[in-house]
This record gives sequence, structure tokens and C-alpha cells, in this order.
Amino acid sequence: MSRRDDVVEALRSAGEAGVSGEALARDLGVSRMAISKHVAALRDAGYEVASRPGAGYVLLGVPDAPLPAEVARFVRSEWARIEGGGVTGSTNTDAAGLARAGAPHATAVLASRQTAGKGRLGRSWESPEGGVYVSAVLRPTLVPSALVGLPLAVAVGVAEEVARFGVEAAVKWPNDVRTSEGKLGGILLEMAGEADRTEWVVVGVGLNVRSPAVRTPGAAYLADTAATVCAPEAAAAVLDGIARGYRMLVEDGFAAVREAFGRRDALAGTRVRVHDAEGSLRADGLARGIDGDGRLVVETDAGLVALASGDVTLAEPDTKRHQARRAGAGSGEEVR
Repeated sequence: MSRRDDVVEALRSAGEAGVSGEALARDLGVSRMAISKHVAALRDAGYEVASRPGAGYVLLGVPDAPLPAEVARFVRSEWARIEGGGVTGSTNTDAAGLARAGAPHATAVLASRQTAGKGRLGRSWESPEGGVYVSAVLRPTLVPSALVGLPLAVAVGVAEEVARFGVEAAVKWPNDVRTSEGKLGGILLEMAGEADRTEWVVVGVGLNVRSPAVRTPGAAYLADTAATVCAPEAAAAVLDGIARGYRMLVEDGFAAVREAFGRRDALAGTRVRVHDAEGSLRADGLARGIDGDGRLVVETDAGLVALASGDVTLAEPDTKRHQARRAGAGSGEEVR
């Protein structure tokens, strides 16, 4: 925790009785001037801190934002360092900068809004107020090729963690977390290393918490189900989801990820169309899960096709063909 977080915790512990600047300075081993600057910064961040004669500083309210001191109250997994929480360009860019500067494994960057968020295939990512944006620096000992399943593993982990809010979420290949209402969140992976060594990985997750004034078409929000959920709780669930997915892949291997994904596969048995980055149609058929390499398996008229990447959209099925394919499902055929 930072010294500023220490000030927050001291104010929280003091409660309505308050605590003087002199006592804070003495207990934290800093100057009165430093305490005054920290309190001013906390007020700028949205904390409501009153100055009362005879009582000193009194914490009256905390902002509904993914600030480190607030997220730390809810997170269940172990993190070496958590920072940010306000507005930034991109948490992935911030985390990558920290990784290049030597930040340790399990360093996290949080934001309540991004002005230059990143999406897949170099696209921008809309990052309005009302969401939480989390990027984590990881330093796995696995080679890069063994990490192809990490986005799916994290998506599964996040889907499992939001269950704490009563939200039933599924995973849409390759990297989306969804509910029956639409897209709840997405995952973006960036890494640096060589063929036989991973230097660092940054896993970015954006999660919709509360709807903005203009609701995004096709989006789902945690607050639709859990009206009282706050941003720090949501950010903590994301951090725990990243930790859960990472641990599942590193400790149990991709077979465990594949099994967990199968239980939350949003596309299973549905008719999909898959296009490449240039918009060309790669496959049209029924989604049949993923193979041992994390590729989406699609049952087409020409047979099974395994795709390592692509944009997936749901397609209205041709009824007769759809029924015929379903009748032939379950043969045990698999693409390897």
C-alpha cells in the first residue's frame, strides 16, 4: 500500500471520532505538511474528508471508484502492488510501462475510465464512466506458446468471480464475458519475450458495472442484477478472476481451462459466422467448443474447421440444416 492508502486506512479506523494531523504524522512517520498534501489529494480523488476543531480529520464518505485502498478491502487474491483508480489513457499501456521498468509479478493498474482504451486487433475500446478497467502484470515461467489459452482462462475466472453478485455469466470465444443481456466484459492480452522465454504478460480486463446515461447497445451491466454493487467490489472481482484464471492455466494446464470453458461456453451448439480481420468469411456453421489448442471448432457443411482467431457473430440458423446437424452431434469427433 502507498502512504496515501495508509492515510485512508487511518481515517477509516478513526471513524467519527476523527484523528489529528499531528497524530497521523507521528503514527506514519511523516511531516504534518505531508499529511496535509495527502488529505488534499484524497479530496481531489473524491474522498469526503472534513476538518473538525478538536477532532482533526474525519472521513465522511468514499468515492464509488476503483481506488486501491477501497479495492483492497474486497480483493481475496494476493497482489504485490495495486495503483491507479482514476482516469487514464489505457491501463494496458500503463501496465506495460511498469512491466518494462521491472514491476514485479502481480502488479495491477486500475482505472474508472480510459481515454485511449485498447481492443482486439488494434481497435479502440470504449471505456465510459460506470465501468472498471484493470490491467495486471504477470511474469509466468511458461513459454509464450503455452499462454495462448490465458485470455480464455481469465474470461472463465472473471465469469466465475462475478457469481458473487448473483450474475450468471458465460464466455464467448475468444475473450468476452457475457450474460443473457449482452457483453459484460472483455479481455486483451499483450506480452513481451522470445520463443523460449516470456518476459512479461499484461492482461487487461474491462467490466461494465453501471450503465452510462446512454446505454451501449449490446452491453450488459453488473448493476442490472446487483443494484448495490460498487466499483471497488467489481474491480476486486476482476483481480480475483485474473488470479483464478492464471492459476488454473499455470498449475493445472490448458486441459483444466478447456473443461472450465466448456461449462460456460456461450456459443455451444449455436450457429455462428466467423470472419477474419479483413472481413472475409472463415466459417459458417455450428460452434462445437474449442480444441486442445484453444481454437474454436465450427461444424460446417464441409466438415469441422478449427479457427485460431476471428470475429464471431451469431447467425439465424437454417432450420432444416440446424436440426440435421444437431441430430448428428455427439459423435465424439474432435479436431486436434
